[in-house]
Amino acid sequence: MASDGSQLSQLPNATAQKLQPIPQGATVRRRPIPSGPVGSTPSARRIRITAQTPFRSVTTRVRKQLDKNLRQSASSVSAFTNKLSHKKHASLGERVRRIQEQSQNSATGGLGLGLEDSGEVLVVGTGRAIQKVTEVALFFQKQPDCIVQLRTGSVAVVDEIIPKEDDGSHGDVTQRARMMSSLEASIRLR
Repeated sequence: MASDGSQLSQLPNATAQKLQPIPQGATVRRRPIPSGPVGSTPSARRIRITAQTPFRSVTTRVRKQLDKNLRQSASSVSAFTNKLSHKKHASLGERVRRIQEQSQNSATGGLGLGLEDSGEVLVVGTGRAIQKVTEVALFFQKQPDCIVQLRTGSVAVVDEIIPKEDDGSHGDVTQRARMMSSLEASIRLR
């Protein structure tokens, strides 16, 4: 690492471009952040928060969704045990083999009861809300029954620049894109 700090580490193909300066007297109108793709699984639920979102309401919403996911997976566990007992004349060895296959297919290598895949809750924040996401993630990391994973990313947002003309009217609206940091906390039950 260079001690003089003259070389900055950058991605090989990345170009460092600054945004054009805003003209004197122009106003910037920020558009809403795009919502992005839906969760990768039907059991994933996204909770978007802002810097003003109360901490307690976020933790309550996350806990309610985790409990709902647990109830739904518990009903699928009873369906799983019914599938095993569907063949009434299956030998004990065959039943044990099916349970072992189920446990090998689970992501965490658990008991094969289906509770390992009970769903996750995604808490997403951008900009100043990143601090709130980390506080929520830390709160659930201290809980003995939760697993928390953090993922960072960037979101492209669009701003509209409205120049002010000399006669007081507004000129042509131009758009510019900028990148904004985002943080996603994945919270699921153990």
